[in-house]
Amino acid sequence: MIKSRPFMLTIALVFQGLFFSVNASGDVKAKISSGADREEALISASLSNENSHGYPFSKGGLYSAPLLVKGRVVGFGDEKLQTKHARQYAERGLVDLAIPELQKTTELYPDDIEAHAYLGWAYSQKGLIPDAVRELQKVLEMNPGLQKMPFDYPMVKDIPATVKEFTTSFEDVIDVINGFSGAHELLGLCYVLQGRLGDALNEYKKVLELKSCFVRKGVTVHPHLNLPHQGGGIQGNNEYSPPLVGGVRGGGELLRKGFIANGKKAISTIDQAIREYEDVLREMPDCVEAYLKLACAHAEKGILDAAIEDIKKVISMEPDRLEAHVYLGCFYAKKWMLDEAIKELCEAKELRDCILEKLITEGESSIRNCMFDKAIAATREAMKFDSRNRKAHWLLALAYGKKGEMDEAVKVCKEIIGLYPEDIHAYTFLGWIYAQRDLFKEAMDIAVQAVRIEPENADIRALMAFIYASRNQIHEAIAMCNMVNNKASGENVPADYGWVKGNVTSIEQKLREVIDVLKMRPDYTEAYLCLGWLHSKNGDIEKAIPAFKKAIEIMPDSYNAHLCLGNMYVRKGEIKDAITEYGKVLEILSKKAQDSMSLGLESTRKGDSGQAVNYFNEVLRVDPECEEAYALLADAYEKRGLYSVGMVLRLQGERLKQGAHN
Repeated sequence: MIKSRPFMLTIALVFQGLFFSVNASGDVKAKISSGADREEALISASLSNENSHGYPFSKGGLYSAPLLVKGRVVGFGDEKLQTKHARQYAERGLVDLAIPELQKTTELYPDDIEAHAYLGWAYSQKGLIPDAVRELQKVLEMNPGLQKMPFDYPMVKDIPATVKEFTTSFEDVIDVINGFSGAHELLGLCYVLQGRLGDALNEYKKVLELKSCFVRKGVTVHPHLNLPHQGGGIQGNNEYSPPLVGGVRGGGELLRKGFIANGKKAISTIDQAIREYEDVLREMPDCVEAYLKLACAHAEKGILDAAIEDIKKVISMEPDRLEAHVYLGCFYAKKWMLDEAIKELCEAKELRDCILEKLITEGESSIRNCMFDKAIAATREAMKFDSRNRKAHWLLALAYGKKGEMDEAVKVCKEIIGLYPEDIHAYTFLGWIYAQRDLFKEAMDIAVQAVRIEPENADIRALMAFIYASRNQIHEAIAMCNMVNNKASGENVPADYGWVKGNVTSIEQKLREVIDVLKMRPDYTEAYLCLGWLHSKNGDIEKAIPAFKKAIEIMPDSYNAHLCLGNMYVRKGEIKDAITEYGKVLEILSKKAQDSMSLGLESTRKGDSGQAVNYFNEVLRVDPECEEAYALLADAYEKRGLYSVGMVLRLQGERLKQGAHN
């Protein structure tokens, strides 16, 4: 009898576990009796009675107690079933129950991507951003493809359509309140709800970065809680001065150290900030900035109703205050009042678009008037409101290029290509910058990428003609020019890129020196070529063209002068004139080839095969399709005992002959 007592106790405990759902509702019991829905009903019963059970639910979750599933007792050791139930917790929104179970699963199965994904979901729901970042990073490390495709959460299908609509609207205007970590946290959560884990991770990292900035600066409250200096500043600027404490600026130290009320109770920094802004508003009831900061403070503390009221007061005082509408939409969304949030964001977008239009117009006008610093300032300001605005980026690149800050122009062009991989203007401009710096390989790489996007684009073909000509590949340059002419139409005419500058140090001094030389020797061809080249590198093509023409006037058969003049016409977009000059280059080369052919034959007759090789190579450099030159060069090599070289040359000559017949 004594030995049987432990066994009887065990049986009693098992039965206690088997009938844990005794307090479930009648309809749940009916489901259990039906058999088909037995497992689902038991889980539902366990979830519906979670508060009526003490120990099993307070320590370790549901699966610390035995569970009946399909007629068998399941204990803590059945990990697969635990994993399934943990995910069902998350799917039902029971994140506090899901988190500990999912943590156990990830400890047991570190490579279980679904467990990490569900745990990231649960952490996101709870606002535990560092934990969510850790889990989402693990998911994306295990499956990098999820950077671009959504994770297949079963919960996604039940997400209201308004969540996607809000997400799209908020993405479009979030730059206006880019320094508010709560905005990025909200957008990250929206991404998680749609399974967009890569996008969510990016937003959550911004949250952590913003908060880590507070630590680095020694500030424990959100930067939007700091009032600006008297006189305000540019709307949307995220730089703020220290907060007011007792009417005196520089009170951040008090916030960092904490505040003791009546010498007894410590007040948190966020509560202290709220009190300070309330004090400001008692003295300055119309202070819009104070209301904005107070609203952010209330939102940080989670008092969303107060935050909404604060922002509404701002809008009542300044109806066109852009960030106020974005904040209000954000705060509504945090309360899941998505219809109201979308309405506010639509109004914000209209205001934003008006501001952008004014700034873009100002940027265009400033570039036309050569006020490049003003254009840069206007476009930079526009990008604060819309960081992805294509036109603002293009105007910024153009302004930097016109100003001569080509390194900055390169950076912006690369940003445009990153944001808009099919923006042909960015490729063209970047290619011309590289070409002007004599980086022809990089320029051609860019041109090849662009041709894949728009094979018949005139600007890109003109750029390629310039690159070929600069490499002395005149036939290829003419072919590119002919392609431009054949496809030329009203909208497909190459633009003028003659203003793009190169990278020549002390160019103004060098220009003065060359001009001084020409004053002493006005018929010095090389000096005119040098002058044209310097003007070309300085982006002054209208001065470069006359210099090259003067060189041709003095020396009509100058290969370099005609080549450079042809290049200037290509840069200017005057393709027919470029073809004319390139044609003259070929005529000069043809004459040189004939001379080299004659000299090669003469060397062969004299038995000087080494000199003959040099002359025939020169012929083929000028005219790679001269069949006779291949045969003569082969003879010359064979006379020097290099029969294998001769064989290859003869085969090439035969291929050219067959091609001509075909």
